[in-house]
Amino acid sequence: MSSLRSLYLRWCCQVQDFGLKHLLALGSLRLLSLAGCPLLTTTGLSGLVQLQELEELELTNCPGATPELFKYFSQHLPRCLVIE
Repeated sequence: MSSLRSLYLRWCCQVQDFGLKHLLALGSLRLLSLAGCPLLTTTGLSGLVQLQELEELELTNCPGATPELFKYFSQHLPRCLVIE
């Protein structure tokens, strides 16, 4: 999966922070949708800044996606469109 560019995990109610750690190895990932994943925390989501090639990150209806997190992403992933 080293060449995976898009991953949609929308409304996957079992995705947790631990699972996000495995996504960090996907260096070619450009689009990631985590919309509606209720178990993700701000701490877990903040680790996504390691995906420096990310161009689009969808976090709609994610309880862990706080205004502070969006500000953090804008500072650390400036080329990434973060969809609130």
